[in-house]
Amino acid sequence: MLTISQWEAATHTPTEIWKRFAEKEVTHSMAHYLQAIAGLKREKGIAKVSDIASRLGVSRAGVTSMLRSLKSRGLVVHERYGLVELTEEGVRFAKMTETNREVLTQFFTDILGLPGAMASEDACMIEHLVSPDSMVQFLRLTLLIQSDHPAAQRFRSAFKEYQELCETDSAHAECPVCHGRCLREKLGEFETPGEPGGARRKDA
Repeated sequence: MLTISQWEAATHTPTEIWKRFAEKEVTHSMAHYLQAIAGLKREKGIAKVSDIASRLGVSRAGVTSMLRSLKSRGLVVHERYGLVELTEEGVRFAKMTETNREVLTQFFTDILGLPGAMASEDACMIEHLVSPDSMVQFLRLTLLIQSDHPAAQRFRSAFKEYQELCETDSAHAECPVCHGRCLREKLGEFETPGEPGGARRKDA
């Protein structure tokens, strides 16, 4: 794993970042399969192709195809018509992505104030992409902001006030982020229908 200094020293052009994204060991679909297998093992003690298909709402043929991909990456053990087992690395990935989703969902709901369904969906989409180092910092930040520390209390109050300020036209020119070109308005073009101001805190 890269240290922060190594990460900062690396080349981070858009092309390099895109390449690293494409080279991720586990895709979004793979993460869901690993989590499904882990969940079945916890609940039933075994994971069968039919149970995985039922849990994910896919065909048995689709499960078999994905298991071949996971097996080639050393994440599962599966013989034809046999039970499915996670390898040690498969267990690690399943636990990591499940934990990432939990931390991200809590951050999105409790800190950013997103609606539960939106927070869960967003967390699900990126749970397999965020590095463990970043997740630890997300967790630490969540714990700090939710604490009774005076700085945390001031932050919560200031964040709520700034959410309201961000909605006013007069704030655009002075915004240190937007510099006169309101990014909030640009993002509003892509908001989910029926969720105006979706990025706004629930208590704002």
